Amino acid sequence: MFCRFLFVLFLSLSGIFCFGQQLHIKYFHVRSPIATLYEDLYVNGSEVMLVQDSLISFNSAGSNDISAIRKNKTVNKNYFISKIPQADNDAERNFFFTGNIEDQGFFVHDRIEKPKWAIEYNKTKKILGYECIKATTTFRGTRLTAYYAKDLKYSIGPFKFFGLPGIILDIREDNNSFNIWKAEKIEFVENLNVNFNPSFSERQKITLKQFVKFKEGVLEKETVDFKKSLPVGVSVISQKRFGIEKKYEWEEG
Repeated sequence: MFCRFLFVLFLSLSGIFCFGQQLHIKYFHVRSPIATLYEDLYVNGSEVMLVQDSLISFNSAGSNDISAIRKNKTVNKNYFISKIPQADNDAERNFFFTGNIEDQGFFVHDRIEKPKWAIEYNKTKKILGYECIKATTTFRGTRLTAYYAKDLKYSIGPFKFFGLPGIILDIREDNNSFNIWKAEKIEFVENLNVNFNPSFSERQKITLKQFVKFKEGVLEKETVDFKKSLPVGVSVISQKRFGIEKKYEWEEG
């Protein structure tokens, strides 16, 4: 009986030790039909930082999408910063992220309502040794399927995803071969040496709505200019919003 008590106590203390450490998860992100990259998610208590790698692998063979043939530009790392709220019923979460439009850098504020997840407890799969449970939702116009680790009790995930009772280790757009994030590495460490509160003082502070309007204005101009340069009879397939966020809260219809 006493030995059993010691064993249970050991497991409890081990759990406390693990979750008192800092956490690092590396995701492989299939961003588009031609582009993939890595993202690193870091957690220290309630502080969360996701770093999007500046090295993007392109494969434009056979693609006629406008994104495959835009002129090369310097790609910078992007940072997504948030905090895990103390209350589980928080209806929204603030995200701050860096973004670049042409040669100008921005620090963008985004407020996201907690997604309405449908959890299917009887549908599970193993990811990196963790039992993960299936959940689905619609996020800004995109239908998503996720698998979260029930034993990693942080309500976080890659990009701006959150709201499940565990870390999202796999999330992807339904019926699509891209817009996919899948964890490839999980590690608990003593010291991540990560600044969870950078100021980005050199960047202009704007809202998500302002950022989207500016970015899409630039893209529209580039697309028009490119189409004018094409030979007669040649066309390209372009899509205004290629990523996960296809419709924002301020848009009607």
